[in-house]
Amino acid sequence: MAATDDPGAAFSPLSALQELQPFQWSAGLVARGMAELRIADALGAGPRTTGQVADAIGAHRPSLERFLRVCELHRLIAPAAGAAGGGAAEGATGTGGTGAEGAAGEGGRRWELTPAGELLRSDVPSLRGFAIAVNAPGMTRPWELVADVVRTGRPATRTVWGVDHWEYYAEHPDEARSYAETCASLSVEAAEALVASCSLAGEREIVDVGGSPGTVLARLLRAEPGARGVLLDLPWAVGFARETFEAQGLTGRVELVAGDFRQEVPAGGSLYLLKNVLCDLDDEAAAQLLAHCAKAAPAGGRLLLLDWEYTDHSSHVHANDVEFMVLTGGRARTEEEYRRLLAEAGFTSSRRLPLVGHERAPIALIESVRA
Repeated sequence: MAATDDPGAAFSPLSALQELQPFQWSAGLVARGMAELRIADALGAGPRTTGQVADAIGAHRPSLERFLRVCELHRLIAPAAGAAGGGAAEGATGTGGTGAEGAAGEGGRRWELTPAGELLRSDVPSLRGFAIAVNAPGMTRPWELVADVVRTGRPATRTVWGVDHWEYYAEHPDEARSYAETCASLSVEAAEALVASCSLAGEREIVDVGGSPGTVLARLLRAEPGARGVLLDLPWAVGFARETFEAQGLTGRVELVAGDFRQEVPAGGSLYLLKNVLCDLDDEAAAQLLAHCAKAAPAGGRLLLLDWEYTDHSSHVHANDVEFMVLTGGRARTEEEYRRLLAEAGFTSSRRLPLVGHERAPIALIESVRA
């Protein structure tokens, strides 16, 4: 009987656990572990036994078997269709197992990827970097203080680590690289939508503020061959953008500026781009950044703002919003709030543009002109 089926029934902790699911927090950490171990890569070509996967990734087979069972629980892998288990004939050479693993054969169970597990591969377009970054200590540890954040209204990262969120990445380059992979994977689709939604004809200099790893700016430059680009980001982040432009043969058209947009923004651009930047800033910092952009842009220069939109309809943006609150003190905003910030900074003629292919998504695309 579920804990709430009969108000008069005695409380059953075991039944209540099924409703509350207090261990659900581990789902993201399991995905991160699977991604870091490259288990999805090992299964990418087809079903393999536990022993075969252990050999491929260099893992302790009994421990891997136990971990794979929880990956199965979270629907990242599944028993291979038509095969109950492996056996000596499958050639597993990993450390021998006991118990449930032995019951499935010397090589252990045979596993295959689910559609969700496919998203953790590194050899195809995926969300592997995202799964690692959002479940790494830099993002998860501050969440331990979410109750304090709600009480005080102050982000928790500095309390936990002694530095702010971006300074943390400067000190933890492995996590910074996973974060850059996250930004790159999420930006590919956004970049295509921007090109389809906005005219870039005649733009001479596009300034991407906080734009590392450069995925979006690279796409805009390919769409407008006559434009050059300027990318501003923190020193630890600029290197990832350099890799992007080198890989796409665009280094001759881009200037990389290592700096802090909270201090100043490169001047003279005909188009300024802010993609998912304001959401990481509180209102004071957001207003300051837009003022820097207005000072840097010439009269008639354009600004494109692409960011999460806070709406009355429940969506993942509400989870993102609390994450901004916990990590950086930022927030998702309504369209009207974005418009107000732009107007106060000196941008006029703000208009919302439909984001082609994502018109119903909780994403605001707003074009403004420097007065």
